[in-house]
Amino acid sequence: MSRVDWKSQTVVLTGASGGLGTQLAEQLSAKRAKLLLLGRSKPELCALAERLHQDYFVVDLRENDAVTKLRAFIEQQNLDITGLINNAATTHEGLFEETEVEDIQRVIATNLTVPLTLIHSLLPQLRASHGWVMNIGSVFGAIGFPGQTLYCASKFGLRGFGEALHRELESDDVQILHCAPRAIQTQLNKGVIQRLNQQLKASADKPEWVAKQIIHQIEQQQPLKTLGWPEKLFTRLNGLLPELVNGSMKKPRALLHQLIKEKSL
Repeated sequence: MSRVDWKSQTVVLTGASGGLGTQLAEQLSAKRAKLLLLGRSKPELCALAERLHQDYFVVDLRENDAVTKLRAFIEQQNLDITGLINNAATTHEGLFEETEVEDIQRVIATNLTVPLTLIHSLLPQLRASHGWVMNIGSVFGAIGFPGQTLYCASKFGLRGFGEALHRELESDDVQILHCAPRAIQTQLNKGVIQRLNQQLKASADKPEWVAKQIIHQIEQQQPLKTLGWPEKLFTRLNGLLPELVNGSMKKPRALLHQLIKEKSL
């Protein structure tokens, strides 16, 4: 039985116009939740909001005054926020030694700094409503994977932060939830990493299925959930016996170098 009455929920959803974000918006709207959709693309975000009859706010959350503007909009619209889904994410594929400083700043800001800043800003409202936060992580937040150093750093950080905050807050206070999907069939997983996954015969889940699992986790108020098999097993093994997982990374590492070399030709 669901512990969440969606009809009484007002949820902030970041990255709403992306593949997973759109599915979350559609499925939550079908449950009659009230949403505030956030994103950077006005045409896509506006079209989605109009179709679902939801509020939206166009913003680049990496900008210094973004959260201040968002807070002002929430107060202007008199929204009582009860939930936050930190879904917006970006990645950078390739070797760490070949990354630019701008890539480091972009990935860490989008995937880690922004979620923390949003939670910090909305925490008073969430506390008042005994609300919840859902951080969308990744299996790469528990397994270091070659070619995804920046993404892993940000998702490891998000998971550790959520775990610490969950233990810091009172049990009847804000619930901090974390979902760790494996690869999803979205634009985020394209290019070299997609080809790497194909050659390794790694599975990628449809965004509508992942969204359904996330919503079910929120309904059950389950703190941590990892999606996909054998990824779920590997995350546990990596926590207990990282040296065992190290050996299994030889093939992905070799394929990564090969694909990057082919791309540069």
